[in-house]
Amino acid sequence: MEILLVCACGSSTTILMQSMYDHLREDEKDWKVTALSVSEAKTKFGKYEYILLAPQVKYQTSLVKELCKDIPGITILNISAIDFGRCNGNAVLNMIREAQTKK
Repeated sequence: MEILLVCACGSSTTILMQSMYDHLREDEKDWKVTALSVSEAKTKFGKYEYILLAPQVKYQTSLVKELCKDIPGITILNISAIDFGRCNGNAVLNMIREAQTKK
């Protein structure tokens, strides 16, 4: 699975990304997590199954949804400020796991 973390400049999500890799389950070891700034990400949404927006770019959720409207199978989620601030990769992975059960 391809997961994209999107923040304002792409650097703050790098720590969260590492925490997510640290908490992947054995059957999830093939998941790939990428961190990009919102400006970099705008042209790359098509290769990801999950787009996770950091709290500082949550205001761009409508724009991201519009850009992704013709991409089948994509899920857009907002990372909570608490989980983002604590770099709680396990909580973010649990959010994705929960979204998977709803597909």
